[in-house]
Amino acid sequence: GSGNLVQFDSSTRCIVYGLQQRAVQGMLDFDFMCKREKPSVAAMVFPFSGNHYVKFYWGTSETLIPVYTTIKEALQKSPDVTVMVNFASFRSV
Repeated sequence: GSGNLVQFDSSTRCIVYGLQQRAVQGMLDFDFMCKREKPSVAAMVFPFSGNHYVKFYWGTSETLIPVYTTIKEALQKSPDVTVMVNFASFRSV
C-alpha cells in the first residue's frame, strides 16, 4: 500500500473499556479545546455494574456518557465507533 492510511481524524469515536473517569474527562477536555463537534468517547464498558450513565463536563456544560456491561451492547448502541481504549488491567489510574 501507499502508507497513507488515516486511522484517526476529527470524527473518530471510541469506547473506553474500564471505568476510568479521570482519563475520559481528560479526553473530553482535549476534544473540547480542539473544537470537536462531539466527544470522542461514545461509551464506556464496565462489566461489574449495571448499565448506567456517568456525568462529564463538555466545556462549561455537562454531558452524559453511557456505561454498558458488554462490548457487544456498546458497539450496537454506538455504530460510529472504530476505536477501543483498553483500561482492563485495573492498574490504570
